[in-house]
Amino acid sequence: MHLTKSHTIFLLTLLFIIPCLTLKAQNVTSPYSILGIGDIDTKDYGRYFSEGSTAISRRDVFSYNFSNPASLTSLPEKVMNFDIATRGRISNFQLPGTDTTTGISKDFAVKRVTMAFKVTDKTGIAFGLRPYSSVNYQFQSTQAILDGNSYYTKSVEGDGGINQVYFSIARSFGKKFSAGLTTSYLFGSLQKTTDYTSTNAPLNITKEETTSLYGASVQGGLQYYSRENKKWRHQVGLTATLNTTLSGQFITDYTDNSNSTNVIKEEVANDQSFKLPMSVGFGYSAVNNDRLIFSADVNYSKWPYQTVNYNNSYTTSTFRVSGGIEYSKKITYGNQKAEKYFIALGASAENSYLMINNNYLKDYSFTLGGGINISKNLSMYGGIESGVKGNINQQQIKENYTSFLIGFSLKELWYGTKKFGKFY
Repeated sequence: MHLTKSHTIFLLTLLFIIPCLTLKAQNVTSPYSILGIGDIDTKDYGRYFSEGSTAISRRDVFSYNFSNPASLTSLPEKVMNFDIATRGRISNFQLPGTDTTTGISKDFAVKRVTMAFKVTDKTGIAFGLRPYSSVNYQFQSTQAILDGNSYYTKSVEGDGGINQVYFSIARSFGKKFSAGLTTSYLFGSLQKTTDYTSTNAPLNITKEETTSLYGASVQGGLQYYSRENKKWRHQVGLTATLNTTLSGQFITDYTDNSNSTNVIKEEVANDQSFKLPMSVGFGYSAVNNDRLIFSADVNYSKWPYQTVNYNNSYTTSTFRVSGGIEYSKKITYGNQKAEKYFIALGASAENSYLMINNNYLKDYSFTLGGGINISKNLSMYGGIESGVKGNINQQQIKENYTSFLIGFSLKELWYGTKKFGKFY
């Protein structure tokens, strides 16, 4: 079999991807991910990351948009689009009542792998995998035993999260409207390991708690877009996600590490559940001469009330606003346009789905980035985000973080079908 240049690029990209898929968070401590189902990431880890993840109304021929399935119809017909996004993050934390911050912690993870393409002039599909939530925390404390003369150390560590496998389909209606649907299967496990040890008492016990959850969700999307060849074009997007309940199992194991019999007790509960929200989103974009784009999004999620294992804390409805500006430089190859590069900046503000000590847990961030076509078949995009989460004046842990995004989009694969013909 003779490999073309594009095929070789594709195979080399796969060799890069395969080891990355096994990577997880390294040493970042996300304190509040101990609650609920962990940190739910509302960011768009793709082209629109640099615009404050403002994407509900966006339609781009050159990029896949996960935020609104209706955008699939903007892709060129029969061009396969393989996309992978990776994110690095560095953070430090400040505890309430202190003036100093912790040392810097680091994290790296693959945030999305997607294949998208249009099978006909009016219909596009996509499928992929991404994290829905993540768990990563560490705590340690020393406490006195009842005799007052001995102490034990309690070390708590958590990891895991919920993954999302999704399939999207969209169809255009006329020349100004598109509708889409994303169906997802959510699954994963949350692990919490607690070690009780003492140097002056016979204590060396590990408690392992594992919560396994699974469920499904459905998101619908609509987009309106004015016709091309106008100085100003307008795009409007709407999304709605139905609420669902994750169900599963909770297992607790107690292990005596000083005893060869190891597990001394196991408890199993099969009635675990966690309710997810109903969500709606609205977006608007104004496009000037197909180069300069101004965008804004508003998202609202109605969470059912659920208590979590922390004082005066429970799930709460979330509200997120974001806005961004993008400049895109395009060139012409024959009768076709291609994007040479783009640059963008944005900002966002939101509150977490967790109410901590009767106060909202808020997150503010600014982003900057861009992308470039490396070749006819391969483009690269990236961005940097700087943000603050939590407020020490409300007795919350404050996190200062910086995130880095690197992603690749590969086009012109050689697969095809008898019914729809060759995909370029």
